Amino acid sequence: MHFNHIMLSAALLLNPFGLFAQIVVLSGDTTRLPQVQLEETEITSMREQGLLSQLPITAGVIDDAMLARRQVFSMKDLGTLVPNVFIPDYGSRLTSPVYIRGVGSRINAPSVGLYVDNIPYFEKSVFDFDLIDIQRMEVLRGPQGTLYGRNTMGGLINVYSKSPFRQTGTRVAMAGGNPGFFNATVSHSRLLTSTTGLSISGGINRHDGYFENAFTGGMADAHFSAGGRLRFTKQLPAGLQLEFTSHVELLDQGGYPYAIYEPGSGLTHEVNYDRPSSYARTMISNGFVTRYQARGVMFQSVTAYQYFFDKQKIDQDFTPMDLVFAIQDQVQHMASQELTIRKHRPGTYQWIFGMFGFMQSLDHDLDIQFGEDAVAMQFVPVPLSRIQASAHQTKGAAIFHQSAWHDLFVQGLSLTAGLRLDYESASLDHLAYLEADMPTPPPQEFDSHLAFYQVLPRLALNFAPGGTTALFASLTRGYKTGGFNMVFEREEDRSFGPEYSWNYELGLKGFFPGRGFSYQAAVFYIDWKDQQIYQMLPSGQGSMLSNAGKSVSKGFELDLDYIPGNGWRYRGSYGYTHATFSENRPDPDTDLSGYFIPYVPRHTLSAMLEYQIVLKGDMLRAMTIGLNYQGLGRHYWNQHNTTHQSWYALAGAQLTFDFAGFQADLWVRNIFNETYHAFSFAALGNHYVQQGRPSTFGLTLRYGL
Repeated sequence: MHFNHIMLSAALLLNPFGLFAQIVVLSGDTTRLPQVQLEETEITSMREQGLLSQLPITAGVIDDAMLARRQVFSMKDLGTLVPNVFIPDYGSRLTSPVYIRGVGSRINAPSVGLYVDNIPYFEKSVFDFDLIDIQRMEVLRGPQGTLYGRNTMGGLINVYSKSPFRQTGTRVAMAGGNPGFFNATVSHSRLLTSTTGLSISGGINRHDGYFENAFTGGMADAHFSAGGRLRFTKQLPAGLQLEFTSHVELLDQGGYPYAIYEPGSGLTHEVNYDRPSSYARTMISNGFVTRYQARGVMFQSVTAYQYFFDKQKIDQDFTPMDLVFAIQDQVQHMASQELTIRKHRPGTYQWIFGMFGFMQSLDHDLDIQFGEDAVAMQFVPVPLSRIQASAHQTKGAAIFHQSAWHDLFVQGLSLTAGLRLDYESASLDHLAYLEADMPTPPPQEFDSHLAFYQVLPRLALNFAPGGTTALFASLTRGYKTGGFNMVFEREEDRSFGPEYSWNYELGLKGFFPGRGFSYQAAVFYIDWKDQQIYQMLPSGQGSMLSNAGKSVSKGFELDLDYIPGNGWRYRGSYGYTHATFSENRPDPDTDLSGYFIPYVPRHTLSAMLEYQIVLKGDMLRAMTIGLNYQGLGRHYWNQHNTTHQSWYALAGAQLTFDFAGFQADLWVRNIFNETYHAFSFAALGNHYVQQGRPSTFGLTLRYGL
């Protein structure tokens, strides 16, 4: 590690921070610079509500001020802010796998849930979107299946846009930097009447690309996206509230700047392939929420519909040769309905009941084209196309309940118990055939069905006797349904089974607002079986999921937040995850027991130091200097542990000028231009890597009316 990295990391680690508390701006006089003080974090989802210190969970909460200070523009930037969270850069927004505490999924359905304004996002292809007019984000670590169900085995991310009843006015932000980076957002919130509010926002995000394709002479990964968000809220008499939200995004990006890598020498070649690759997506998410409150009870109905269409074009050999090129189309329709009722009046006993149902259709078309060079290398006898068309239907239903008893036997002791009954079924209509100037085998056609039932219990204790410190312990069942592989070559690889886990967690929290200090610490142990593992198809021309035997993930995490006054802010978090296979035999001759689970960094580190200088000018009111540091420990790229990325760290800095009415941020990421691999895989006899993004810098202007 370079001397500059050592000095910067030492300075920041002496002043760490976490996400347990929020920074709150207080100002009674708008002509003076606001003061900053610590306020305890509150979880605001319908299922888990209350102060974080009183809930038996570990969570990171990121507000809009933190998103602005760290220049977070999309979901992939989230992984640098929360311990034991890793979001690798796959090369496009087609796949945005999220790993929490070692639990995640490289392809197919995700293992970490995502809800945006109470709307579920089930498909991995819509996880990565631009963050426009976001109020806060909650990252709940550990399984949340009892209350949230499918695909929350690793944790849950809740995203909330800004409500017109919390913030009104017009906000404009523009950011520019290298390489041709430009981000602009405009939002407007207002109260149409005393009981009706409207928020509307839009934005664009673009850059010229970070990596050149030597074959074409152009950039391989240029990006353009544009989107908008609407939130309409109506408060009616007798405790009734109606809310409609809509999110639309268009995306057109180059992608997959993969280069051949030689593991023995460590040499990374230049990006150099003949067929330009791309990814385009249209996404629409709508939700209608009804809330009714009466006699201490809160009822909520959430009706959601999500649509997306995408097209992927990808040179699968990533060489100048005309070997394999794939074109994939997907169309999704997803509708869901949730009904919850909970006690809303304070008391020693709290409860929630709920029902959830969904229907999802995903049509998948794949055209794998083998060119002239594939014939020369005897992959195929003549140029041909392998066509696959699949219609995937999934539906599910669940009922759930959770009770919490407070001041049980002694003051400050709480017991939480929950149970979910979950059902899901899936069907796959599949057609596969060859197109070639030669006789071809008859098409393969089949119709398959799967069904899954599961009981998901949760039990937790929380002890907070004095209101400033809390100790909790929890036992939770984790579960992720099985399903079908969209691409497979052997009959036994057509489907994969569910995976299961038992999760044990012990946590300690402290909140001391008078001292400007809070902390959150947890140790965890995850014992799970039949883990769904990503691996390449036998031919190397695609990927699939299969079930491993048994796995164990154990570790700990720490969040700290300290505001001593005098303009200083110190924040830091650290996570350690040791995730290995305890039983894994992918074939009779291979035993991978004791090997590390891929895509799981051993260490995650985030630290930030800020100092604010208050000025007395009429225009320039303050200047803030900020340094940040993110580190990722060794992680492996395959279950055989043959390739890995060693520890690396990225440093950044920001200089903010607070003027009367607007702010200006000068920022830089990856100051020391650290080189690392953001993603790696093997195919067609080669190893490939995607390099991490180089040093970038820019200017952000924010203005509010």
